[in-house]
Amino acid sequence: MGFSGPGIYEIVPYQAPNLSMNAWDGLMQAGAEVKTYNRNQDDPSTNALWQLALVSGSGDSGEYLIINVRTGFFLTATSDKKVTTTPQISPTDPSCHWTIKSMPANGYDVYTVNNKVSSRGQLNVTGSSNKSGTEIIAWPIENTDNTKWYFESH
Repeated sequence: MGFSGPGIYEIVPYQAPNLSMNAWDGLMQAGAEVKTYNRNQDDPSTNALWQLALVSGSGDSGEYLIINVRTGFFLTATSDKKVTTTPQISPTDPSCHWTIKSMPANGYDVYTVNNKVSSRGQLNVTGSSNKSGTEIIAWPIENTDNTKWYFESH
């Protein structure tokens, strides 16, 4: 599992590799909360797949839109210390721009996902939970295990 630039990925919490980032319930409307859900590695649902599209830059300074494959809505840090959602939003809004930074841990190729709006921090699995249905929040940068992610290419 590794991030290699633009493409379609299943985004998996480092501390809970049996789960993945999911646009909750696969609703075809704007504003779905983003939570963890049990993985189906052989055939992930489209609401567990995310297209990463390069907006600007390259390498660790590259900015990406993270677009849910099922809905087409962008992963967005709508406010500080809140659950991330998929609202209908302009792709030029900085709250839906993310940088992917390599952060190896215990020999694993994992990454942090940081928002362009510095106060929105980075993606974080609430409470370091390993349970399905846990909210994925935008939280101040900590670089702890619950802020690290695997990227499984699809």
